[in-house]
This record gives sequence, C-alpha cells and structure tokens, in this order.
Amino acid sequence: MAQTQLTYVIVKAGETIQSIATRYKTTATTIARLNGLEREAELSPGMLLQVPKPRPEPPPKPTLTMRPRTPRYAFAVYTGQEGIYPGSEKALLRHGEEHLTGIFPLWFQCAPNEPWRLQSFVDDETIKKTVAHAHDRRVQVFATLSNRYYRGDLDGSEVARQAMTRYREALLERLARTYRYYQLDGLHLDWVELYREDRERFIQWVTVLSSFCKREGLKLVVNVPILPDEAGKALCPMDLKRIGEQVDLISLMLNTEHRMHTTPGPLSSMKWTENGVRLALAKGAPAHKLLLGLAGYAYDWKAWSQVPEYLSCEGAINRARQYRATIQFDQESQTPMFPYTDTNGVKHEVWFENSSSLSQKLTVVNHYDLAGIALWRLGMEDGGLWPLLQARWNAIRKWESGLRNIFYDK
Repeated sequence: MAQTQLTYVIVKAGETIQSIATRYKTTATTIARLNGLEREAELSPGMLLQVPKPRPEPPPKPTLTMRPRTPRYAFAVYTGQEGIYPGSEKALLRHGEEHLTGIFPLWFQCAPNEPWRLQSFVDDETIKKTVAHAHDRRVQVFATLSNRYYRGDLDGSEVARQAMTRYREALLERLARTYRYYQLDGLHLDWVELYREDRERFIQWVTVLSSFCKREGLKLVVNVPILPDEAGKALCPMDLKRIGEQVDLISLMLNTEHRMHTTPGPLSSMKWTENGVRLALAKGAPAHKLLLGLAGYAYDWKAWSQVPEYLSCEGAINRARQYRATIQFDQESQTPMFPYTDTNGVKHEVWFENSSSLSQKLTVVNHYDLAGIALWRLGMEDGGLWPLLQARWNAIRKWESGLRNIFYDK
C-alpha cells in the first residue's frame, strides 16, 4: 500500500479539527491521531497541524455522446411472385408499419399499341387489397409506370416516345382517373429505356408530370439509371439538376454495376456506389432528394453465359450450402460472393448483398446526407437490413398522406 503523504496546515480563527478534515477530505480522527490531540480538542489560531495530502481527483471518464441519428426514407419495389419466389405481400405485412416509408408496386405500363391507355401486370382486386394493406400500416403506395417488361421484341423506347408526344394529354387524363380510383399516394416513373435523342423530351415530360402530380395531390419519384462505360466509370445520361427541380425524389439505380448481359461481378461495389452518388451530386442533384438504389437479390452467373440466374439472398445462401461453397467477403468490392462447380462440372459465380455489405452502403447514405434508400425488391433481401436501418437512422421517416380524391370512377 502506498504511504500516505503529509502536509502542514496553519489553523485559522474559528477552525476546528472537523472543518479542517472536511477541507482536506480526511477524518477528524486521522488528524487528531497525527497530532496527538483529542478529537474534540479546541484549536488556537496559528497552530501548526499535520494533515494527509488530498489524493488527486481521478480524471473524469469520457462521456460517450451518440452521434445524432436522422430518420430517413425507406422505399422498396413491390412485385408479385417471381419464379419460385413469392411476391412482396408477406414482407409488406411484416415490415410495413415499422420499417417502410412506401412501396413502388410494379403495376402499370402504357399499352404498346395504344400508348394513351394503361395496362396492368395485376388485376383490380390485387391492387385494391395491396393499397388497403399498405395504408393500414402507414405505408404510401407509389405505383410504378414503366416502359420496360414488354414481351418479345417490343421497343419500350418507342412506346415512351409516342406517350410523351402524340398521346401525352390523353395519357395524363388516364393516369388521373386510374390513380384517383385506387387512392394512390404517388407515381414512380420507371422510364429508363429511352432513345438518346429523346432525353430533352423526357425532361419536358417530367416537368409536365410534376405539374400534373401537384394538381392531383400525388408525389413524384423518378428512376435514374447509372451505368458503367467501357472503362467501368459511372455515367448518367439524365440532366439531374433539371429533374431534381421538378420531382419529389430521385431513385439512383446504383444496383447495376454488373447485371443481365454483363460479366460476373458485384451488383454494386463500394467504389461504384460512392462514385455514383458523387456523380449525381456533381450533376446538380439535391442530396435531400436522392434515394440510393440497393440490391436485395443475388445473381448466379454460369460460365460462358451473360444471363445470370435471379436468386433471393436466402436462395444464394442455400445454394452455397447445397454445393458446400464457402461464402467470401470480397475485400475490393466489400460485397459477398462465392464460386462453385455444379454437378455437371460447370463453374459458377454468385454475387449478392447481405447486411454486412448493405451496412457499408448505409454509411454512404449518412455521409452524403441522402434522403434514404430504394430496395429492389421487397421480400428478396437479407432480413438483417431492417434492424440495421433502425440502428442507423433511429426511425424510418414516414411520408404522411394528404387528402385523397376518392369520388371518381375508373
């Protein structure tokens, strides 16, 4: 035990052994013993007393201050059944109230031979049921208007051109009737297949659509593709500044680094993700209107094929188990992957996203103060994403509905 160090005190008028003990953080008994006095002895001014030196105060423990967590938007594409994978309905019921701002149901496209009309991928009752389930959980429904997924060799770029030019007013009238009828909250525009010479027309169309949505009390979200050039550098063909001035949100499709008809590779490496966000900001897109597109799915590339098999995150993990493959976390891309050889001796590469890689991308969202995320698609993702969002953002930002027009016929 360390020896107690002593010091001397000159007694002042009115002081007692107890008051001196209190000042030096010791006891009256200790001072009396050191000086051969009774504990209650009276002191005279000028007396010299020995007292223990006060021990130095320990440095204060650092206070852990939590970085403020900002609630952000969480949107997800909503589909029906895709092959062996069930649709998004169960995931909406499970996650909607706590984890989702809104859904982008893949429902509408312009009829190819009559571009002023809307054709739907699902039936009337399915739409009504989904909207009711979403609204019961305070989840907004931004029905997608797409120019993709036409069958055969039909060119969605030509359909979009006709819809934006010759049939624009008729299409707007049909959109108004349909979106009112289903009590939808917004429009999600997914026209990413356009002729190069139609880019200016597209800006004009977005401007018209913005005015239309304001008039109808709808929100407007526009998908913007980010694609790699031959050197792998991110490119964006859209005028993001002008689009950003018109829309409520821009969904950056950054889950497209490696995709259908490319070589195998990460769906969105960290370098690709961050470069894509920087590109969008440099082109004038407002950070508070940007949603970062995330992949919830997996791709299984077979050797010699550029058309990968579409898997869920769980499906990818099950495939690794099936072929006793070791899932690796690729350090360069910061995403999971694994190679395996099938029973026919054909080599495969599987790339996907899990909660570890998605955590890195949420860091990008927070660092650049983006609006939130847009997931493709609800029900395919690693379930660890949802508690991760809560931990990073404290809460999911809800976009409350305004007055809906319900007194219209379809």
